[in-house]
Amino acid sequence: MKSPQIDCSECDNKDKSIFCQLEAGSLQEVSDHKIMNRFKRGQVLFHEGNPAYGVFCISTGKVKLTKMGSGGRESLLQIAGPGDLVGFQHIVKAGLNDVTATALEDTQVCFLDRLYLQQLVKDENSCAMELFGHLARDMAGLQERMSAFQSKSVRERVAFLLVDLNRRFGVADGEARRLIIQLSRDEMAAMLGVATETLIRELSTLKEEGLLEQDGKTILLPDVAALEATLTV
Repeated sequence: MKSPQIDCSECDNKDKSIFCQLEAGSLQEVSDHKIMNRFKRGQVLFHEGNPAYGVFCISTGKVKLTKMGSGGRESLLQIAGPGDLVGFQHIVKAGLNDVTATALEDTQVCFLDRLYLQQLVKDENSCAMELFGHLARDMAGLQERMSAFQSKSVRERVAFLLVDLNRRFGVADGEARRLIIQLSRDEMAAMLGVATETLIRELSTLKEEGLLEQDGKTILLPDVAALEATLTV
């Protein structure tokens, strides 16, 4: 669903995007070229295996990136939020989407086609450098998660995930931290590579220990430092 156009210079997330160093004229050109769309929770931005036509820059909301594994089991690889780019791996070369992108909540995105972005990256060195930075951060984050999940127990994986979600989507709620993202137990289990029943048991244990609380579907973390400490045990 198309959305009313918002000028890039007025975007709350422009300083997080690859366009943050562009001069006013170039930024206006990007703004004039983009297409804004809205997706409701559960709607798919693009499917794994389909041609990649361009990049989605998230304005508001959150998007999950999933990949289908052997046996038809879906793995949740990443959650993208405001200011993040989705699908930027195919800017340089055409290809097929290697993941499926689905809105986790009502989400607004800006779409830019691949050919336009190719030319922009060639013409604007700052844009190219920011793109390399995004790639490096994505790779570092993926390696960190893979290392953590390979070497840690299920309890530590759950703690790692909660700490990571707090870093990206946590806000102050009194002395606690509230995660402003709602993930189903199945989605969290898919991120961790464990059975949903196993995840539920670990979350119950964290509740009993006072390291996790729930307010409806929202998770609160009363003591993030204590949760982080479990990762070093």
